[in-house]
Amino acid sequence: MRANDGTTRAIDLEPGPAGVIIGRLAEHAEIVIPDAQVSRAHCRLRPSEEGWVVEDLGSRNGTWLNGQRVQRAVVMPGDRLRIGSCVLHLEAAEDPDPLLGAQIAGYAFESLIGRGRFGAVYRGLQLALRRPVALKVLSPEQARNPERVRAFLAEARRMGALNHPHVVQVHDIVTAGEHYFIVMELMAGSLGEVLDREGALPEARVRAVLHHIAQALAYAASQRLVHRDVKPDNILFDEAGTYKLADLGIAETIAADGKAHQQRIVGSPLYVAPEQAAGQDLDVRADLYALGATAFHLLAGRPVFEGSPSELVQAHLHRPAPDVRSVARGVSLGMAQIVARLLRKRPEERYASAEELLRALERLEHPRLPLRRTGASGVLGPRHRRR
Repeated sequence: MRANDGTTRAIDLEPGPAGVIIGRLAEHAEIVIPDAQVSRAHCRLRPSEEGWVVEDLGSRNGTWLNGQRVQRAVVMPGDRLRIGSCVLHLEAAEDPDPLLGAQIAGYAFESLIGRGRFGAVYRGLQLALRRPVALKVLSPEQARNPERVRAFLAEARRMGALNHPHVVQVHDIVTAGEHYFIVMELMAGSLGEVLDREGALPEARVRAVLHHIAQALAYAASQRLVHRDVKPDNILFDEAGTYKLADLGIAETIAADGKAHQQRIVGSPLYVAPEQAAGQDLDVRADLYALGATAFHLLAGRPVFEGSPSELVQAHLHRPAPDVRSVARGVSLGMAQIVARLLRKRPEERYASAEELLRALERLEHPRLPLRRTGASGVLGPRHRRR
C-alpha cells in the first residue's frame, strides 16, 4: 500500500481467510493508522471468491472507496481507499505488467496511471511526435469478448468525433493484434484525486470547474448527447488549470423528441439525478444535477448524501439537499443558490440548459450587471446598452 503522504509500506494481504483489520490501535488491528479520525477497528480487508473485499466495521467516519462511502465492496488494483485522513493506493503484487516498457503501433507504454473493471490507463509516448499521451487499454479478458470489443471501439469512435476545449480529446484508436487501446491527451489528474488529497476546495476554484464543465455540457447537448456520469473522477485537469470532461463515450444519444431514452441505468449513486435513478428519459438537466452534486462535494469535502448505494438513490429521489453553507465554510450566498437550483428534484426547476447556468455564473462574477428578459422562455441575461 502507498499512503497519500508518499510513504510506501508493503502489507501482506494473505494471512488467512479472515483477512486483516485496519484501525487506530494495535490491540484491535493488524494494520495501524495513528489518526484520530480512524476507529479502533475501522475496516477489514479479506479474500473472497470475488477477489479482495473491504468491509466497514461500524467506523465513525466511514470507509471510502474511490470517493464513495461503502459498507462492503470489491477492491481492485489502482483503487483509492480512504480511511480517516489517510488515502491508501492499492497495488497488486503480481507478475510484471507485460505492457510496461512495450512499444506497440508507434506508442511506448511508460507507467501505469490506473486500473479499472474493463482495463487500464497508462502514461505513454507517441514516438513519431514525441508527444506524451494517455493510453486507455482494454483488458486481455475483455479483449476476448467480441461484444465488449465492439462496445469499446464504438465508445472510442464517439469520443474521437468530439472536439471541444473542455472535453478530453481522443487522438487515435489502435487495434494491434490482441491489443485494443484509445490514445487520449494526457491530463495532470482528476478532481476525485484532489478531493481525496485535499478535501474541500475554495469557492473560486469550484466556480472555475463549473464554468468549464458547463461549457462541455453545452457542447455535448449541441451534439445531442447526455453524459450520464458527471462526477469528480470524470473531471480532469491539465497543468494550466483547465478542467475537462472525460468518458463522453458512454453518453446516451438524445432522440428526435429531445430526450435520451435509457437502455440501462448508469451513473454513480453519489451524484445521480432523481429522474435518472428512476429510469426515466433524460436531457441535459440530469447532467446539471450531477454537476450540482459534484460542486456540493467539492465545496463541502463530503457528498450531498451518504450511505449505501440503495440509500443514496432513495435520498436523491426523496430527500431535499441540504444548504451547502450548512456543511461548508466561506461559501457565498450566490454560489449556494446556484448549487441549490442545480439540485432541485424536478428537472423543470433546475436551469433549463448549460448556457443558462453559464449566465448565472457570469452574474455571480459580475453582480452589478443589469438584467433583462429575453424571449418567451423568460431567461434572464445581461442588458446591453446602446451606443
